[in-house]
Amino acid sequence: HFGSGRGPGAGPWHGVAGLRRSRWAGGGAARSKPRPPRSLAMQPVERLDAREVHAGEWAERLDGRCPVLLTHALEAAGSGSGPGRGSGAAASASAATAPWDAGAWEARVLREYGDRPVAYSTRGKLATCHSYAPLHRVWRIVDGSSHSRPVSYMDENLLEGDILEAVLSRVPAFMRKDYFQEEAFRRHVRISPACFTRGGRGARSDFHADFLDWTGWNVLIRGEKLWRWWRRTPENEAAFAGVRVPRLKELHPEGLAAGWESRADSYAEVQGEDPRPGRAHAFVPRPSPDATGAAWPSPDYETVQRAGEMVVFPGHWWHQVYHYGDTVALASQYCNDRILTRCLAHVLEWCGIPAPTARSLLTRAGCGEPEALIGEALGLALAARVRPPDLAERRQLRPEEGEAEEARDRGHGPAGRAPAGVGGVAAPAG
Repeated sequence: HFGSGRGPGAGPWHGVAGLRRSRWAGGGAARSKPRPPRSLAMQPVERLDAREVHAGEWAERLDGRCPVLLTHALEAAGSGSGPGRGSGAAASASAATAPWDAGAWEARVLREYGDRPVAYSTRGKLATCHSYAPLHRVWRIVDGSSHSRPVSYMDENLLEGDILEAVLSRVPAFMRKDYFQEEAFRRHVRISPACFTRGGRGARSDFHADFLDWTGWNVLIRGEKLWRWWRRTPENEAAFAGVRVPRLKELHPEGLAAGWESRADSYAEVQGEDPRPGRAHAFVPRPSPDATGAAWPSPDYETVQRAGEMVVFPGHWWHQVYHYGDTVALASQYCNDRILTRCLAHVLEWCGIPAPTARSLLTRAGCGEPEALIGEALGLALAARVRPPDLAERRQLRPEEGEAEEARDRGHGPAGRAPAGVGGVAAPAG
């Protein structure tokens, strides 16, 4: 979702094949007319100058516990004190601490990638159309976006090397730790270090919650965006009627993780001749047609993001973004020590690992090296996703091997030992 940097495009829905209803969502009840929105006071999003935030305060009080907006996000003192998090972490500290020039960086992107064919999305009333054009032409197409026909572009694979590191090397130092980009994770799955996005006037992200339960961040290069977040409460789940969307499907069609999507649209209609911050306007939401008449909930947090500012938020909360005008942004995420077990629990649950087994594994966090815990958890999840060959297929290879495998399936190894593994799930090889 190009609001947070993850998802299929700019429309609120992209088909239902392979999707699952959220475990929180109600179902089966007769659909009734949606009730009017609840009148609840939203909590303010704390605005902090990234240059003045101390690492201790961030770790103890903030760090993705609730949405936070950081001003001067790419100018924080100490941002260039170490390597960035991307695959090309070779930018020097002196380059990272040089004055940040957003316009020059965007111009460089267009010079280096302008002729590359990319996909962009145009949303109509009934469907979202995905088209292809060179990047420099997409920039002109997005200029024609409107609320009734929004155009957007997002790409997790475009930026690389120094041009990506020019931004990642400026991320505040207190947000640098990211297990997703370290070898223990990358040995099993690849999480893109960043997503480059362009949104036109009136564009909005899907109504969604991110997979892997990470901490998300989004830095705005230019433009203005409106962000809204909702906590994961049973009332909100009933109102949004979300479905699970498998992700990380390279090794299995059901994926190793899954996000959430809803057909709701918090910005379905806009009232006001020139909607933008400082001018009178209002949004009329459209509830999900899958909901069962639950009241539309007011967002728990809302804020306007401007150029040079970064929002940091719990990615597993429901959220949606509205683009007041042309925007360019870079979105990413991280997994540090505070949420490592939460991210691994997400994978284990989605891959069907029994809850007692997952708890037994994750309670060992802090008792050893995090890399070993990551390897064991992801290896267990992968093993659970791999379907063992049928005994008939084994016997076609060598009868004695098939009989040995059959004995192990019954719970007896060659010497009468129980098979390796925890809680009935086979331990991964190696």
